[in-house]
Amino acid sequence: MWLNINKLPSTLMVVFLFSSLISFGKQRLESDHQKSIHFNFYNESIQLTFNNQILIEGSFQADESSISDFYTQMEPTPYQSLLDSLKAYQVKFQLNDWLFYELIQSSLKEIYREKSDLQKELTSWFLLTKAGYNTRLTFIGNYIFVNVHSKDDIFETPIFEIDNKTFINLSSIYLKINAKKTYLNVHSLVPNPDGKIFSFDLRQLPKLKPTVKKRNLRFKWEGREYNLDIKFDLNLIKIMEHYPLFDEAKYIQTPLSELAASSLLPQLKNIIKNKSEKNALKIIASFTRSAFRYQDDQDYFGRNKPMIGDELFHYPYSDCEDRSALFYYLVNELLRLPMIVIAYDDHLTIAVATTKPIGKPIRYKNRNYFICDPTGPHNSEKIGDAPIGYKNRSFEILKTK
Repeated sequence: MWLNINKLPSTLMVVFLFSSLISFGKQRLESDHQKSIHFNFYNESIQLTFNNQILIEGSFQADESSISDFYTQMEPTPYQSLLDSLKAYQVKFQLNDWLFYELIQSSLKEIYREKSDLQKELTSWFLLTKAGYNTRLTFIGNYIFVNVHSKDDIFETPIFEIDNKTFINLSSIYLKINAKKTYLNVHSLVPNPDGKIFSFDLRQLPKLKPTVKKRNLRFKWEGREYNLDIKFDLNLIKIMEHYPLFDEAKYIQTPLSELAASSLLPQLKNIIKNKSEKNALKIIASFTRSAFRYQDDQDYFGRNKPMIGDELFHYPYSDCEDRSALFYYLVNELLRLPMIVIAYDDHLTIAVATTKPIGKPIRYKNRNYFICDPTGPHNSEKIGDAPIGYKNRSFEILKTK
């Protein structure tokens, strides 16, 4: 409804004008506090607006009372607009929980340029909590660490259990602080005890702008050499450089990037066209065995470095874990056959439930599986049997679903 203030009684007009001035003053004050930052996040341009009243004053320490004071002071601040913007980017780019945490850290690095690292960590803890996660804070000396409740197996990082829940130290992973053998104090505040479980799962890759890299791969089958021109996402390689080390099954479950899948799958599909199921498996095994050079992680990286599919196209060497991940993906996409992951104490391989027997079966859940080792022997086409030296070795079957 349109309001003609010229027809209002004089008393009401004064009240109306006074209220308008208060509203205008409030908006002006809020505008004065609005700040913007811009930064790049894995090829994507991020623009965030925040209210600088979240930059609360104070010299905060890594102790029980100071941490509680920080949380109490942050709650009435206008933090929600920043959090909403971060969550909008999370949805836009389909970021999993770990990448969302990285986005928070990247934004706070810009926002808190003139603040202490400790206050930045406190704010990341606060924002994760307000985003709905079950968090706990640990501290020692001048350090604080953000921890989240997760059911994932994460290695080479500190964890602790409390109230029958496992908490993973995100700060030590992100900041590369070795606190595995350090006794940390657990802060008493439990701000969101029924919060979400933090996941490192990568079964759905983020929708981030790719960096296209090319590689030519060659392998032989039945005396014929095949040349495959592959495109893959270098951006995904960068993500994995900073990614926590999770259990082997999760590497198996991670798909190829859209870029790699769209370049590799049609070429392999054309090669196995009109081939029998057995020969199709031989061709895929020949590809994973012979298109890549083998070297153990410790010898090349100096550490354990399992890879997802795209990483095989980037690094000059790969081992059994890496090839098993790629083989599992290719068989699933091209042949749709059930598979299990066989883990020996020093080797990983794949067994496939083929339509017809192709060797000595492994019986699992009322179905016969036949080993199709993705690693070797190099240039061999033989499938159906355990790798050389493993025929009588014990193994376990990894859960992949």
